[in-house]
Amino acid sequence: MFAELKRDRSEGGGTIRVLATLLALLCCAGCTGTPSAPTPPSPVAVTLPTDPPELTCPAPVTISAITSVGAAVSYAVPESRKGQGAVSVACTPASGTTFPVGVTQAECIATDSLSRTGSCTFSVTIAGPPRLSRTRIMAFGDSLTEGQTILSNDPYDLFAPPETAYPTVLRQLLSARYTGQTITVFNRGRPGEQASRALSRFIATFVADAPEVVVLMEGYNDVKQNTDDVAGIANAIAGVTALAGEARRRGARVFICTLAPGRPGGRIEIMRSALDFINDRLRQVARTEGAVLVDVFAALVSDVNGNVTIDGLHLTPQGYRRVAETVYAAIRADLEIR
Repeated sequence: MFAELKRDRSEGGGTIRVLATLLALLCCAGCTGTPSAPTPPSPVAVTLPTDPPELTCPAPVTISAITSVGAAVSYAVPESRKGQGAVSVACTPASGTTFPVGVTQAECIATDSLSRTGSCTFSVTIAGPPRLSRTRIMAFGDSLTEGQTILSNDPYDLFAPPETAYPTVLRQLLSARYTGQTITVFNRGRPGEQASRALSRFIATFVADAPEVVVLMEGYNDVKQNTDDVAGIANAIAGVTALAGEARRRGARVFICTLAPGRPGGRIEIMRSALDFINDRLRQVARTEGAVLVDVFAALVSDVNGNVTIDGLHLTPQGYRRVAETVYAAIRADLEIR
């Protein structure tokens, strides 16, 4: 470029040409020869959102209520597997709520920091308290139904505390289970009564009580008060058959109890052979009359000394409780609504 300037001057070029040459020199003073590409901007980090919340609810819940109001149900609140940021989970009805009898759909909803939601549902089934198809019960029999017992060492010291009699304990057991119903148990025991002579009292009592269920425990006195064991046994069976038939014809559900075992050495003990024979016949009566057999003998025989008093016939409070529990189990198996 400077060479061209000298040449221009030596050749006598004009002033304008000289100035143009100088200007070109000045413009190229910062040139390196090859133009460079522009510097690209730094990349900006971009955070992509995660998937929305997802929930898996608990398995269906089924429980039984004690009362008709329902039952409190606790369950584990599910955790969200996905979602952005903090994820909250709320369920309706909440865990610990009292659910009504029937089926309720519970829903859980998860919400993340982007206000996205995920949900799931599960069922809560509350079965109502158990119920009996019949609730008016008449316990009909002799002194063992009344509840006579001996609490001393005197075999003649008999009395009948109502709180330990089997009908009382039976009502307590039934009421504790069937809380939504009113259970009535009539104690219609008469000491010394023979089954073969009880029909007229039975009819009058049945009319007064209007029971739906009749529990019969009769026959001891027919054997004890008859000098002829064969005749006494026949009278006992005939009497129970008549009572069961009358109750059935009047629409009651009938339960027939076998006779309790005697305690050896007691003053009024009935021989085991006679009891076995009577109880076999009572099983036949139950089948013939379509009644439920309650095997009181089997329930007591494993602990005769603990269940039967020293007189050989009447029961201890423990024995009466065992009778009540055995009758209760029979009623529950036959009359509970399923």
